[in-house]
Amino acid sequence: MKTVLFSDFDGTITEQETFSLLMREFAPEASRRIVPRLLSGETTLREGVPAILETIPSERFPEMIDRMRTMSLRPGFPEFLDFLERHAIPLVVLSGSLVELVIARLAPYRTRIARVVAAHADTDAPFLRIRSETAGGDELVHKAAVMREYGEALKIAVGDSVTDLTMAREADLIFARSILAERLSKENRPHVRYETFFEISNYLESFFKRNPSLD
Repeated sequence: MKTVLFSDFDGTITEQETFSLLMREFAPEASRRIVPRLLSGETTLREGVPAILETIPSERFPEMIDRMRTMSLRPGFPEFLDFLERHAIPLVVLSGSLVELVIARLAPYRTRIARVVAAHADTDAPFLRIRSETAGGDELVHKAAVMREYGEALKIAVGDSVTDLTMAREADLIFARSILAERLSKENRPHVRYETFFEISNYLESFFKRNPSLD
């Protein structure tokens, strides 16, 4: 059986919730108004994220990209890519952020990543305009729907936040930390906790030894 690994970006591949940080830095007023409504569920990600980003002047987008390039990655990520390559497992990055920001940070590893799925920022107008080809339900990027494109593959997912819940529910094996781990525990949904990619690599190495037909 083919295996595909799906990973969130902000707070998962990166150590910090970089997208939230950038929104607070570049759109402080809109973030103050809208982020609490996002957290309470009063506003959906599909509505709220563009409402914040579209207050940012397009001329500032290069600054955002440069800022993203400085963000730290979670320990063990390059070695995790080595592991995936040894086992011929493609990595699909699913992010509620902007593809331009994700690729800016992952540029040194881009040829080792099968696919990056995120929203896009148009900069032709005075202010950013956000578009997403994979929006669905309440999400700017419908992570579970993208995962279903891979049919009967064994689906492994890695995430950290409530925004990764639909991805976790679609996965056959889920690695979770922070808020996502707490929510999955409340749902009594099996998951593996992690803090570094070293831990994920080690777990999967043992997992495939126990289940050689899945490797």
